[in-house]
Amino acid sequence: MGYSANRARLTSWAGILGLLGLILPPPVSAGEGEDRLSAFYRETQTLKAQFRQKVEGPAGKVQERSGGTVWIQRPDHFRWDYKRPYEQLIVADGRTVKFFDPQMEQVTVRSYRGGMGHTPSRVLAGGGELGEHFHVRDQGVTEGLAWVALEPRNPKSAGFRKARVGLAENPVQVRRLQFTDSFGNRTRIRFVDIRLNPDLKAERFHFEAPAGTDVLRSGGSTNP
Repeated sequence: MGYSANRARLTSWAGILGLLGLILPPPVSAGEGEDRLSAFYRETQTLKAQFRQKVEGPAGKVQERSGGTVWIQRPDHFRWDYKRPYEQLIVADGRTVKFFDPQMEQVTVRSYRGGMGHTPSRVLAGGGELGEHFHVRDQGVTEGLAWVALEPRNPKSAGFRKARVGLAENPVQVRRLQFTDSFGNRTRIRFVDIRLNPDLKAERFHFEAPAGTDVLRSGGSTNP
């Protein structure tokens, strides 16, 4: 895996979870999306799911398909474990976000506040304070999913244009996350085999780089 591909993935996660230009039928039930999102925050503290991710270029051509397992512990803890088509790990412990690429033997470390704290990752891992960072707009119900659109209050710092979240009910689950980054690349994430409120150990959100790994921080490269 080359440097440009790795950089593209980090850029995608810096503006995580939104999508522009997806045209849907007229909404059926105004307010339903925000109601389900509020229920998600009330009822869900942890989750585990399998995910399938597709990235499309600005012209709509599929550039990459990937998948793996995600664990979430609110507030502000998550672990995305990519297994296909190559391994990659993204771990947040509420203070830092670490992007580990085992093939490149490289881990990138960012502060949670600066690297992920004001992005749509808060839809899953945040404390429910979306209104502080996003304009939230209900888009009604389509094919059983209630949709909510998020627009960053500070687009320059967010690194993405718009996010959309699709939620099921009974039980309330986030089933879809869709976004377009600042370069026009579109990412769609689908969640399956969702487990709500499993018991998750603190070690799940802890990561130490293997010996010999290059550690990149906001100021340059360090090798502890």
